[in-house]
Amino acid sequence: MTKYAGVLHRILAVIIDTVILGIVALVIAIPIGVSALFSAGPVNPFMMAANVATWIAFGTIIVVIWLLYFPYFESTTGQTLGKKVMGIKVVKENGKKLTFGDALIRTIFRIIDMLPAAYIIGLIVILVSEKKQRIGDMAAKTIVVMA
Repeated sequence: MTKYAGVLHRILAVIIDTVILGIVALVIAIPIGVSALFSAGPVNPFMMAANVATWIAFGTIIVVIWLLYFPYFESTTGQTLGKKVMGIKVVKENGKKLTFGDALIRTIFRIIDMLPAAYIIGLIVILVSEKKQRIGDMAAKTIVVMA
């Protein structure tokens, strides 16, 4: 019998993954912020435009990292670092390993699961779902189980 991962395990795994991604973002942001700080001076439209472009690039990089983090780990080991710590993993409904595409679908649907904030919709859907699936799991035909 399949033992589905509970909500608490999943929430704690997301918190761990969020902290990890936050640290990565901070490591990338610090040099950008220091550079912007040292380039500050008299109002210079070209420098302001360069700083805005730099922060837009930073945001884009963070989104790309976020879009790759979950699919990479979930399609290679079935576990992000947070899931590994919590002893849970993602598999297809038939028990097989996810493809990168399956994991990417789960990740893209996180946007919906996070509405209105902090995974509220995902949490509600997990609680009422027979297989404890959030919308992203249903779309990708995946389940989260105890490892």
